[in-house]
Amino acid sequence: MTDVIKVKGGNPLIGSVTPVPNKNAILAALPVCILTDETVTYHNVPKSTDVIKMLEMLTLMGASVDDSDFSNLKICCKKMHSYTVDKDLGNLIRSSLMFAGPLLVRFGIAKIPIPGGCVLGKRSIAAHVDSFEKAGVKFDLTDGYAVFTAPKKSNSNYNIWQFEASVTGTENLFLYAAGASSRFEVTDCACEPHVTQLLQLLQSMGAKVEGIGSNRVCITGTKKLKGTEFTPDPDFVDIGGLIVAAAITKGKLTLKGANIPRVVDGMLGWFRRFNIDITEKGSDLVIDGKNELIIDYKNSGFPMAGDNLPKLAPKPWPGFPVDALPPVVTLACKAKGDLLIKNWMYETGLDFIRELNSMGADIFMCDPERIIVHGPVTFKSRKVTAPDIIQACKAIFLASLADPVETTITGWEILKRRYPDVLEVYKKLGAEIQTL
Repeated sequence: MTDVIKVKGGNPLIGSVTPVPNKNAILAALPVCILTDETVTYHNVPKSTDVIKMLEMLTLMGASVDDSDFSNLKICCKKMHSYTVDKDLGNLIRSSLMFAGPLLVRFGIAKIPIPGGCVLGKRSIAAHVDSFEKAGVKFDLTDGYAVFTAPKKSNSNYNIWQFEASVTGTENLFLYAAGASSRFEVTDCACEPHVTQLLQLLQSMGAKVEGIGSNRVCITGTKKLKGTEFTPDPDFVDIGGLIVAAAITKGKLTLKGANIPRVVDGMLGWFRRFNIDITEKGSDLVIDGKNELIIDYKNSGFPMAGDNLPKLAPKPWPGFPVDALPPVVTLACKAKGDLLIKNWMYETGLDFIRELNSMGADIFMCDPERIIVHGPVTFKSRKVTAPDIIQACKAIFLASLADPVETTITGWEILKRRYPDVLEVYKKLGAEIQTL
């Protein structure tokens, strides 16, 4: 398939759609299988490029992977023979680092190539190293590998204050703690929905867990973890993107199975501030794009950065998720009013506004972390190259759908890392997309 698409925008997106499973939940859950000799079964797993790479890495380390049916993916690590993650594959995606905790449990050592993934900020592995070292794990860099070595004798109790609420750093420590014969009390934990799902998964295998869903978690691990099953929640980031898609195309979408209050309620409150009509209907969400999009600084409830200037900034969960921020930039471009958007989490997280501005957006960059979006605008016909960041590419893709112009996007395939069938899904809803 080509990496270039032509999108003819202006069509209202109408129909029913099931959001993709949570990518980050799956990527954290896949390494769990290393913690047990029994089979772990994963349901509703998308064939995203990241998932396929993770399965290839597991296979090369000796895991038995039955991927004949991705709705019932089965993995058994009883005969796993290696603690070294393949360098070529591991360099491609940051989720390869998630093997460190389970490999430490099984082998006492883990060799992980310095991971890649989205080019987004510095994204060092410092959070992982800091938490592991507080658990007695030694760390070294050797020939492009991060080498982690478990202590020969563990303490009975570890009280660990993380220096930041890193999602993957938190998950990696939890994976290690669940298989260690110690009690871990961890403070300043990430508590995103996929972190909660990982803890529930570890609990189902036999680990004792207290504080699920909070930023203080206690885990008492065991060497006798059992097999289990896992089904990921829908991806709240995809839900956010679909809400934006319906709103900016004046369409109407039913998001099947998306009405999970613990996952979406906080985010829905922010989208409603743009005057988007969102209705909870049983287990579904109905997004009706009939309303005029407005950023009403007097009545909407937006916090204010200054006189007549509302603001929005991401926060650690349960605040607005940073991965849903780029589509909101596109949404703000189509809304009447001004909005200050701040991304303090990633130094280069707003760089994609160059492409949006080339398409007709009116966005002023105050500094690398702050922008002011003036709307509404009508996007223009342009040829753009998407940044090598999934959600930045998603923002550009959504913008291409909004107005009756043609947009040629080079580099769209990075979307398949999170949304494996993105083109087919949007075509079924009424988008006109041609691969070149």
